[in-house]
Amino acid sequence: MEGDLLSLNGTSVRLMGIDAPDQGQKCKNRYGHELDCFRIATAVLQSLVKDEEVSCTIAEKDRTGQRMGECRVRGVDLGAAMVSRGWAFSYSSLSPAYASGEAFAQSRRLGLWSGKVEKPWQWRSRQQREKAR
Repeated sequence: MEGDLLSLNGTSVRLMGIDAPDQGQKCKNRYGHELDCFRIATAVLQSLVKDEEVSCTIAEKDRTGQRMGECRVRGVDLGAAMVSRGWAFSYSSLSPAYASGEAFAQSRRLGLWSGKVEKPWQWRSRQQREKAR
């Protein structure tokens, strides 16, 4: 499990339209202390799922064959819940569905918005550039 990835009966499903911090990605809280934002985002998703039944609607597969879809617990959209709590970003280039939840979290400085964090896609891009050197 990650902040935007679930495993259902051995099948991985990426929550569509959101992007959560990647493994190894750090962020800073409002006081400048470094946090493992990947671990925190993963823990938040785990707490939303708990031992509840998760139902997913698979919409597509990405270029790597990863299943992507919308997953819910007791009718709650997990992608929306992660974004509105500030522990994932709306991937607006893929879907505008979570933009209002992101604006809510940002305006209240929730989760990742309370300090400094690089958007996961920017972090991945920077990691690739640094490895290429």
